[in-house]
Amino acid sequence: MSFARFSSDFLMESFTLVDNLFINEHLPYCDEKQIKVYLYGLYMCTLPQNSNSLESLCDVLGVTESELVRIYREFEDAGLCRVTGTSPLEVTYLSLKGASQPPKKYKSEKWHDFNEHLQSLFPERMLTPNEYNEYYSFLDGCKLDREAMLMIVQYCIDLKGQSVRYPYILTVARNWVQDGVRTVADVENKLNEYEAQSDDMRAVLNALGRKTGAELEEKQMLLKWTRSWGFELPAVIAAAKALKGGKSFKKLDQKLDEFYRMSVFTAEDMADYNRYRERIQELTVKINKNIGVFYESLDHIIEVYTIPWTNKGFSDEALVTVAHYCFLSGIRTLDGMNSVINKFFAQGLLTVEAIDDFIAIQVEQDERIKAVIEACGRTRSVTPSDRDYYRTWTATWGFDDEVILYAAELCAGKPYPTSAINRLLSEWKSKNVRTLDAARKHGATVSSSVNTSKNFEERTYTHEQLQSVITNIDNITDADL
Repeated sequence: MSFARFSSDFLMESFTLVDNLFINEHLPYCDEKQIKVYLYGLYMCTLPQNSNSLESLCDVLGVTESELVRIYREFEDAGLCRVTGTSPLEVTYLSLKGASQPPKKYKSEKWHDFNEHLQSLFPERMLTPNEYNEYYSFLDGCKLDREAMLMIVQYCIDLKGQSVRYPYILTVARNWVQDGVRTVADVENKLNEYEAQSDDMRAVLNALGRKTGAELEEKQMLLKWTRSWGFELPAVIAAAKALKGGKSFKKLDQKLDEFYRMSVFTAEDMADYNRYRERIQELTVKINKNIGVFYESLDHIIEVYTIPWTNKGFSDEALVTVAHYCFLSGIRTLDGMNSVINKFFAQGLLTVEAIDDFIAIQVEQDERIKAVIEACGRTRSVTPSDRDYYRTWTATWGFDDEVILYAAELCAGKPYPTSAINRLLSEWKSKNVRTLDAARKHGATVSSSVNTSKNFEERTYTHEQLQSVITNIDNITDADL
């Protein structure tokens, strides 16, 4: 038993408090029935449990339980209450401080005829205040005639059925407004456009292998392809037939967008372009295989690497060869290969023959430099500094390899033999010592000779050779060739 309670007289004579937020922010959206339900339900919250029943509310207000469920669901969407059960209906009224702010207020009388016509299009369900407000806001924002809006609603219903919701309808209306639709006549013209292209649409659907009719979005796509982008129907059909895998309007739209960006508009140009893409696809697979990488999707690789490389003028065979040489030299990424490609491009080496001749010459030169290093009593890889010295000794100072090797033997065992060779050759240059015989007069006889033949026909390279040349291409000048 309660410690304290109101008497029935007190309850009948007391007050039901209505938050001003409801009056100011929500009441203008409610119809008469909704206002009655909210206020009477608020009043019932103050009654004892035995007097607080769903049946009594229905009897007093003359509403059905299903109507109450619908109304309280709308209140729930607005943040006015929480529906905790529907069998039977149970409702908890909420504080309005956290309630959703309703949209802009609209006077019902202004939209009376529109509301009646709009509701008549949906005989199977009641439209919510929020739905009406969405239509009002859209119409005020884009200046679309109300009658035109109703025609668009009817078209969407014909297309999607009674289950179509306002977001879809307003999306259609928004797209049409962007196309210049404002009046009933504009809507009629748009519908006539769709009707006029029905034969074209069937042809596209057949090319895609579709047996079902076209969606509204697909009709809009066809208009975009033919009216905005400038594709003729045969080109669209050819593109549709050429699609591989799951054929759809979305994939066709992506393909035509690619053609549009490449300024490819005819069926013949599309066929040429498709053959080009197939070749690039196959080339990319070969490059990836030779450099030792794998990508499930090649679209990004093609756009970032393969196409720019071919646009630089490299032959397909040259790119595959470079990939192979990169792999042998320890470069196993496309970014690394791209760096090598750029170095070859700077040297004007774009074909297999040019690249192979270049590498062969450099390998031969590096072998000569390595012989000089070994004559000094050292064993190591050729460095860019070694190439600079060798370039000076041969191209600038004019010494033959046999003279350089002799100088190397004389400098063997010294702490910095390369610098010692450079000083010795500089001295010989100043004294006009150019031949091996002349050099021997200034030092001991060379105990052994090294084969300096320039006939280098074998084109099989080691890891070390390729790594030395490829990673130092930018340090090599025309004088080395």
